Amino acid sequence: MRHAALALTVWFAGLHSALAQATNPAPPIPESGPSGSNSGASTAAAMDFNWVWISVLIALAVLALWMFARKRQSGPPR
Repeated sequence: MRHAALALTVWFAGLHSALAQATNPAPPIPESGPSGSNSGASTAAAMDFNWVWISVLIALAVLALWMFARKRQSGPPR
């Protein structure tokens, strides 16, 4: 049970930081490149990358729950 509580705490901490970063973006950085350059696409891609971390955290939580349930179903150790 301690492992599940620790995994859940770590998962919530990661989720909190990912959501805090997504909902409170940094101010835009002025572009200092040539006048024809446009970094809008790369900036948008970097800001929308948080969903990857959220999905990884959810997948790890599901894996931890599955392993816990599988261990409980196998019965007492021999």
